[in-house]
Parts: sequence; C-alpha cells; structure tokens
Amino acid sequence: MEILGLAIVVVLLLLAATFVIRFLLVKKSPEYRKSFVSAELASGMINTLLKTTSQSCSKASMKDLLQDCATTQSLVCENGQGSCDYFNEAANGILLQTLNKWNYKYQFTAAVGQESTFVDIGSKCISEKKSETYVVPSAISIEVKLDICG
Repeated sequence: MEILGLAIVVVLLLLAATFVIRFLLVKKSPEYRKSFVSAELASGMINTLLKTTSQSCSKASMKDLLQDCATTQSLVCENGQGSCDYFNEAANGILLQTLNKWNYKYQFTAAVGQESTFVDIGSKCISEKKSETYVVPSAISIEVKLDICG
C-alpha cells in the first residue's frame, strides 16, 4: 500500500515537472517567429492600406489615389487637396495609428522605377529589416514598399 502511494506521488511530481518545463519553454518565442511576423505584418499592411477607401476624396481607394499621384495628378479631393497630398496625409495617419502604436519602426515608400520616390513615410531602417514590395498596375509601374525594422 505504501509503495502504491509512493508511485502515485512520483507520477504526480513527473506530471507537474512536465507542465512546468513545457510552459517555460513556450513563453520564449523563437527568433524565426519574430521574423515571420514582421514579414506578414508588412504584407498585410500594404494590402490593407491600398484597399482602404478615402473618407473625403470621392470615396476613391488609396490605390487609385496613388495611381493618380504617380501619373496625372488630376484628382482633387473635397477638401481641396490633390491626390498626392491626400495620400501622404492619410497613409501617414494610418501608419501612425497602427505601426507606431505597436512600437514598430518602419519606412513606407512609393516610387516609379528605381529612382523617383514620390512617397516616403517613416525613417530608414538602420539594422535588419523585413520588406514587402507590391507593384501597382497602372500606365506606369508603381512600386510600393514597406520595410519593418527589426
């Protein structure tokens, strides 16, 4: 009877030790997870930003505003701003309310070709970064890029 009691105590101690070890190891997030989350965050932010509809610019999508900004700049919003000014202000506001609040450092750029950047929000990443690039189809190729600094 005493041996059975001792065996039950040993089994309970082993179970308790297993749970303690398991939860201590789970708390530490692996380094590859952080990298994956940053890459997915960049991708999701670009997709969401470009699909967002403007509130006071003829309900145009941010993608449409970006295309107009890069090409004709003919769209004028209800508040008198042009497409470039409205896009910069709206995108900056969205990024401030999301990535800044989540304590991510970032750089968002939009460019025609490699040299002519016409949107630059945030600060350049000094150290490691995860990037997502999206090409907006238009009369010209607009490259939108979001770098999440790591």
